[in-house]
Parts: sequence; C-alpha cells; structure tokens
Amino acid sequence: MRETRPTQPRPAVRPTPLPSTDDIPLIVVRHPSRMFDTPAGISLVAPPLLSGNDTDLSSLAAHVSGMTVTNLGPGRDKIFLRGVSDSVLTGRTQSMVGLYLDDTPITYNAPDPDLLLVDMARLEVLKGPQGNLYGQGALSGVVRLVTNKPQLGHFEAEAGVALGTASEGKPSWRTTGMINLPLPGDAALRAVVWDEKSAGFIKDEALTKNASNDTERSGGRFSFKWQATPTLTLDSTLTVQDLRSSNSQYVVGRMGPYRRALSLAEPHDNIFQNLAIGVTRETPSGTWRLALNRLRHKIHSGYDAQPIGRYVTIPNSGVLFFEEDQTIRLSSVEASYVSPPDRPLRWLAGVFAARSEESFTPLLIDVFTRRTLYDEDRSDRIDDLAAFAKVTWDFAPKWSLSAGLRAQRSRHRTLSDIARVRLVDYAPSGRITGVINATPVTHELMLSYQPSSTLMLYALSSDGFRTGGFNTTTAQKTIIPATYQGDRLHSIEAGMKYRAPGGRLRVDAALYHIEWRDIQSDQLRATGLPVTLNIGDARNTGLEIEGGWRPRDTLAVQLRAQFSDPNLYKTNPLYPKVLEEGMPYISPHMVSLTTQWRRRLWRLPLENTAVLSYRDGSPLNYGITRVIRMKGYTNLDLSSSADLGPYTVALRVTNATGNKSNSFAYGNPFALDTASQNTPLRPRTFWLSVNRHF
Repeated sequence: MRETRPTQPRPAVRPTPLPSTDDIPLIVVRHPSRMFDTPAGISLVAPPLLSGNDTDLSSLAAHVSGMTVTNLGPGRDKIFLRGVSDSVLTGRTQSMVGLYLDDTPITYNAPDPDLLLVDMARLEVLKGPQGNLYGQGALSGVVRLVTNKPQLGHFEAEAGVALGTASEGKPSWRTTGMINLPLPGDAALRAVVWDEKSAGFIKDEALTKNASNDTERSGGRFSFKWQATPTLTLDSTLTVQDLRSSNSQYVVGRMGPYRRALSLAEPHDNIFQNLAIGVTRETPSGTWRLALNRLRHKIHSGYDAQPIGRYVTIPNSGVLFFEEDQTIRLSSVEASYVSPPDRPLRWLAGVFAARSEESFTPLLIDVFTRRTLYDEDRSDRIDDLAAFAKVTWDFAPKWSLSAGLRAQRSRHRTLSDIARVRLVDYAPSGRITGVINATPVTHELMLSYQPSSTLMLYALSSDGFRTGGFNTTTAQKTIIPATYQGDRLHSIEAGMKYRAPGGRLRVDAALYHIEWRDIQSDQLRATGLPVTLNIGDARNTGLEIEGGWRPRDTLAVQLRAQFSDPNLYKTNPLYPKVLEEGMPYISPHMVSLTTQWRRRLWRLPLENTAVLSYRDGSPLNYGITRVIRMKGYTNLDLSSSADLGPYTVALRVTNATGNKSNSFAYGNPFALDTASQNTPLRPRTFWLSVNRHF
C-alpha cells in the first residue's frame, strides 16, 4: 500500500521591510555625508514616498518640517522654510529659498517652476540661512531636487499612465516614460518625458458653466553620462517643461467654495528650459568639480484689472486687463574642490560666477477700446562673483569644529522705460536707470559633539543676504524710495539627533532663533501695481522636530512639526500701517503625521501611506493696505500601491475628507482691497495609475 505524506503548509510570504533614509548619501551640504552625521537641520524625502511619478513640491511639503508652499496656482507658488517669509507675492526680490536641480540653481526671483517630479532619487532640504555655501537667495535654506542618473552598462525603461477624477470638474490624465540606454565607450543616456492635464475645479459663471482652470504640463529631462576614465566623469542634463493654466483658482463672493463670476479669464504660462554640464575628477587628494548652467525661464500672467478703473484718467469701458511677461536668463559657473571625507581635517573651497538677465514688461489695457493705460519695458542685469571655503576639524575624540566664509561682489543694473501712463498722479512717461554695488560676506560656525554612536549634539551660527534693487514708477506723489536696500538674516541654532539601537526610533530636533534686518518685501501700491519695500526688522524663535518610529519592519510612523513665534517687531516709519505681528503665510504651528505600512492581501503585496497634516492660521500679508488673516485647516492624503511583477498599480486620494477650507486668501492683486479672496483646497481627487517596468 502506498504511503501518503501529509501536505506541508506553504510558508507565509512576508512583506519586505520599509527602507530607511539614514544611509542615503547627501549632496546638499556640498561634501559626502549622511543625515545623522550632518550637524544641521536636514530633511530627506526618498522612495517610496517619491516613487509615484505624480508629485511636485507642494505635495511633498508635508514631509518636511517647517516647509510651506503657497497655493496661488501651478507655476505661481513661493517656497518658505524655517518660519520666515517676506511676502506671498513674487516680484523684484530674490527668492527666500534656493531651489536646485542637482547641482544647478533653477530660479532667481521667479516662482517655483512646478516641475513634475518623475524618476527622482530624492528631495534634500537644508534649513537655515546658507550664505556660506550657496550665496544670496538662500536666506532660509535650500531645496535640492536630486534626479536618477544614467546607469552605465544597464538597460531599463518604464512607461506609466494615470487617470484622475474629482468631485468637482472633469477627468484628469497623465502619461510618463523613462528609458536608460547604455552606450559604447562607458557612456549612458537617460531620458524622461511626461505629459499631464489636470482638470480645473473653479467654475466661472460669467464665462462658462464648466470648470475653467485646467492646467496642462508637459516636459522632459535628458541626461548623459560619460566615464572617460576611472577618475574622470562628464555629465550633462537638459530639462524642459511647458506649463499652461487657462485660469486662476481663487473665488470671490458668496456663490460657493468653487464658483465665482469674473468677466475675464486670468491665464498663466510657465516655460522652463535648463541645460547643465558638469565635469568631475576624483583623485586621492580630493574631488574636483566644474559645473556650468544655462537657464531660460519665461513667465506670463494675466489679471482682471477692473478695480483699477477708478485710477484711470481717461474715459474707459471699465473692462481692464493687466498682463505681465517676465523672462529670466541665468548663466552660472562654479569650480569647487572637496577633500577626502575620512580625514580629521577636511575642507572644501570654490569660486562662483553668475549673470542674471531679466526682462519685465507689464501692460495695462482697456479690453474694448484696446487703449494702453500703462506700459513698461524693464531690464535688469545682476552679476555675482564669489569665493567660498569651509573647514571641518575633528579636534578631539567625539568633537568637531567647522568654520566657513563666503566673500561676494554683486552688481545690479536696471533700465526701465515707462510710457502711455494714464493713471491718477502718474507722469505719462519716464525713464529710470540705476546701478547698485554690494560686497557682502557671510559665515558659518559650527560645533558638534557625538558622545555615542546614537546621539549627536550641535550648535550652529550662520547668515544669509540679498542685495538691493530698484522700484521703477512714474508716480508723482509717493513716499516709496526709488531703491530698496539689501537685507540680512542671522540664525543661531542648537540641535540634537538620536538614533535608537536597531534603528527603531529616530529623533531630530532643532531650536533656533532668527534676526532679520531691513526685510525686502514685495507689496502692492493702491493701484495694484507691484512695489518692493524695506518693511522693517523681524525675529523668530522656533522648534523643529522630525521623528520616526518603526514598531515593525513593515510599519513606520513619522512625525514632523514646527512651532514658531514670528514677529515683525520694528517697522519702517514710512509705512505706519504695517501689521506688527506674524509673517505672511507663516503658521505658528504646523504638524504632519505620516504612516507607512506594507502587508499582503490575498498574497498581493501592498504599500500603503497616509499623510495627515495641519497648519494653524496666519496673516496673508504685512498689512500695507488691508489686514487679511487666514484660518487653519487639516488635509488628509491616502495612497496604496501593489507590485504585480513588472507592473505597479497605485490608487491615490488627495484631500480625502473633501475639506473646502481657504488655503490661500489671495489671487488677484487689483481686487485685494475690494473683495475677500479665497483659494479652496483642490476637491477630493482619485488617481489610478499603472506603471510597467522593462
């Protein structure tokens, strides 16, 4: 008789552990380092949080403590860090936060270009003023977008498609593609393309019964790498994107959270082109790097300007339209040296040169008569030349001291021709020219103590700056100076980093105090035309916390919070109406909680994420004309994905609770004093995506 063996149960297939970010190398600090070993406030966002090919900076802000992104609309937003803000408007001032794509700066005084983050390696955020390493325009920190690089000797490709639907508006869609091609001679090419249409959700009853603020975004990134010798590498990247929004996304009146009745559409175009070339040489004595960059960024915005009709000196139809075209051409070159990281005395040094050429052409017209009411042709050229160095010395076991300096020379030239002005108390035409020179010096001084392999303590002092510029106007009765001064921000910081044995618990905390002198702030004249002011002096004391807990290999909980007390304590006597409390769009309390877990459902591997974020109320502006405050709100995003062999299927829900809160009380500069403006959160949206990996 045949013996029957009992059936053995199939072993359970366990989900793979969630990855840790502690071992990911950083480049934002300009030398090889990792998060725990870096005595500074750093946040890192990496896959799987960054692997969906459907994110941008605004959707990643909840993963970075102290990071805020305004909600004016796609391609129009500003980024803030560390609880400091100059204004919610984008005007003549240089950006508060340095935005980099790999090694290259990709903005000067323009808003975030809103690149779709496809095929990205990680997002690195360095907080606090970074005048030593990055120069002007990094007043409160640096955001660095790190791309996946071409892989030598390895072919891979990916294609993706996604469909979205919202409770308000029409369907949305997105397609993406990536290919990595190895080439003969130790070279490789990596190409990434994307095309997206995000359906609008604001219904303009006077224009159409359908949602009118659709946004189309298409672009690509093409990277080349050549390993000429084992120690010499040439790399280049061309990035292009064309973003076009057919209308703005704020509402006025009492028609509901997603309805309004404007008579004119307010479109926005944002065209971004950037070419970066780099040469790296590795030697036993250190790493040499030469980086060249050429950026062209063209921005067009239009506004319904009917409220300005009361300032027009000639008969008009009352239907007025204001549009502005801004084109930035930025060329930069940097040569740097970094010593080997395994020595007790380490240093880096470099030289930097940049030229920014900008044209700005605002135009106010009567829509029906086609008569021009204001016409300006302004050009600015800013030349920067800098040398920088930083030295780190492990002067005793467990102790390190570092010091850095940056000396810079900046020259700003402006030429503006203003014509056909038909506004009250404005001369009909004028020409304004000027030159400003500045030679700022910035520093960084740091002391760190690492008593064990699980704890680091540090103290840090650093500063940042922006040079001055010009206000161009033919206004005949004004207290506003023709020039505005440079501003400077100084920060002191004490921090700690703790890693529990086994990596189950991680805590990063930083207590900081900021003093900010002669704040440059983009504001509005009574007519709605832009102006830049030195608004006064401010300070902020705050606490940032990022913590992570892994009760199991397949479950991770992350808490990020910022508590701050921003205060404009001294105002410029020229502007007595300025509100001496808070800073624009800066909430005293911001908290987010992210939960990630992996599990198998019917043997199907699932990756799940829930992000709950809360921001407290804040003022919209400094109260130059009218004080506007915004209430706090909460947002919940959910996502789940499954790996099915070469396929990844994902479902994502944004604003899962359908919150209709006012996220941004601004949209039109000409109606700011005449009507309350609200920007509701984008309605609950479901995205279903499928990616195929080859």
